[in-house]
Amino acid sequence: MPESLEAGNRHQAHSEALAQAKTLGLPADAVATFIEAVQEDNGLTTYLFEANIKAYAGWRWSVTLYQGAPRTTATVSEVVLMPGPDSLLAPAWVPWSERLSDYKALQAELEAQAALDAAEAAEAAELADSELADSDGDESDEAEAEDNILEIDDFDDLEEAKTNAAESEEVIAVETGSIKLPATDVKETIEPEADAADASVRPARLFGAKLWIKNKKNRKGK
Repeated sequence: MPESLEAGNRHQAHSEALAQAKTLGLPADAVATFIEAVQEDNGLTTYLFEANIKAYAGWRWSVTLYQGAPRTTATVSEVVLMPGPDSLLAPAWVPWSERLSDYKALQAELEAQAALDAAEAAEAAELADSELADSDGDESDEAEAEDNILEIDDFDDLEEAKTNAAESEEVIAVETGSIKLPATDVKETIEPEADAADASVRPARLFGAKLWIKNKKNRKGK
């Protein structure tokens, strides 16, 4: 194609792109510099221009012209925005059946994880209850041991009281005025004819002590 004709078709393609941008409500500078011309088929040529649009960074205006004969006027086949190699594109479309299967698989995984978490929580609660029961058992054992110690102490006190009572019985002071007599000086005199009732009322040692005091007073009177 002659250079002059090529330049004419390029200018025509640029004008068509500007017209399309105007139709879309875009400013005139939305169609930027020329990139290249791509020969599609016999008579079909696509002219690419940079798109100066913020929402379409890296995109291109694509204007396809058809020219049947070299000296004829080219006609517009289409004007579109096409993504370039560095364009930000939406993810590839996924059929609903595949998206649904992925969703079901994710839900099953979440349910399995929730069941695992619940089982771990129940196991932890059971372990905590077991430790609490063991702690209560240990406290009961300690309390029982303390009770046993107290019982032993009470028993020791009782034995000590018995011992003190036995020792106090060995020395009995009989007071008559200002006289105190030890039990070792008391002469026991127990009449065999005394019945059991008198013996239970008057202990033998005390009865003998009183008899000894009476005899001593009689000797002083003589």
